[in-house]
Amino acid sequence: MFFRLMYHIVLPVYVVFVIFASVSLGKTQNAFFMIVFGLLFIASIFLERMYTHLFLFIASGEIISLLLFHYTSQLNWCYSIYIILLSKFLFQVKGAVKGIFLGFGFMVIYTVIRATYSPVNSYSIFGVGSDFLTSIAVVLIIQYIIEMEAKKNTLIEEKKREELLYKEEKMKLIAEMAAGLAHEIRNPLTIIQGFLQHSKEDHYNIQPWYDLIFSEVNRMNKLTVEFLQFSKPDVSQYQVYSIHDCLKRVISLTKSEAQSVGHQIVYTHTEYNPDLLVKMDFNKMVQVFVNLINNAIQSMVESGHITIRLLKVGNLAVCEVCDTGVGIEDADLKKIFNPFFTTKAEGTGLGLSICQKIVQDHGGTIEVSSTPKYGSIFTICLPLDTGASHALDFSND
Repeated sequence: MFFRLMYHIVLPVYVVFVIFASVSLGKTQNAFFMIVFGLLFIASIFLERMYTHLFLFIASGEIISLLLFHYTSQLNWCYSIYIILLSKFLFQVKGAVKGIFLGFGFMVIYTVIRATYSPVNSYSIFGVGSDFLTSIAVVLIIQYIIEMEAKKNTLIEEKKREELLYKEEKMKLIAEMAAGLAHEIRNPLTIIQGFLQHSKEDHYNIQPWYDLIFSEVNRMNKLTVEFLQFSKPDVSQYQVYSIHDCLKRVISLTKSEAQSVGHQIVYTHTEYNPDLLVKMDFNKMVQVFVNLINNAIQSMVESGHITIRLLKVGNLAVCEVCDTGVGIEDADLKKIFNPFFTTKAEGTGLGLSICQKIVQDHGGTIEVSSTPKYGSIFTICLPLDTGASHALDFSND
């Protein structure tokens, strides 16, 4: 837009100004030809926009009409017209070297015509040097603009590609989740349908299968609730809490269940300090750690230990949940955060996916390492809220 205004408004106005100045100052020897050449130059500017396929032909006409206009006006102010025209052509030339040669060519022509009406002295010689240096500066500025514009366009294209790739991955994930949800719901529905169909045909009393039917209905309900929890956007209002208090709440909720099956929960926080504050949804983070501990309990066939470690690493609160269970096979390790992936007979495969989403919503990361037959370690890193002066206390709730 800026260059279009300069070429199609400023440049014609400048030509009219030079015509008026040359006539007023009595510089021109033939005002008629000067006006004709000036109008031809202005016309060629607009014709170039209308007939882009004739660019070279019209550009040649622009240069010739400018030279004749300069010669008949006999004013050094035509230099500005050369510079404006040069800047336009520079956008058609790739490379600073070619641009400098083009600039030198324009200045040579300008200098030759200037010599026809200006005396050759020290002042004019230094003036020529200044003109050539100015042309080099214009070339470099235009080349810089071209380079920055190219980088900008490249970044825009890369962003568009990334957005397109993100949308494709999102649609792929939605399709996989929808297929998984349909598959998981279809299984209990098939079981219930089979019982009802046989009972109707053979007049069976289905009372002995009430528990089974209800368990399948509950499983579908649980699956639906977890799916909605995974897919719905996060709208929580986060507040600053002590991650230490969060872990104490988790331990109070899971300790009894762990002890009932012969496991012990060990909490170590040797590097804990009272400034380990995190901006979070307290209940959701409790949900994450409870889920991890329940998974650890289920992974240990014999009596074992669940160790929870809390430490500070830089500006991160790092929480580790370690178990002495059966571990995770290498083939499954990369899939455990995928929706609907599970190795449990009655699992929905959404627990760890939900945990990952919650942690990511908090600006953190969750990773896992495991050694089959020796146990697994889940590591959660959450950014500390260094600007917080106090935290809400949930430790006694």
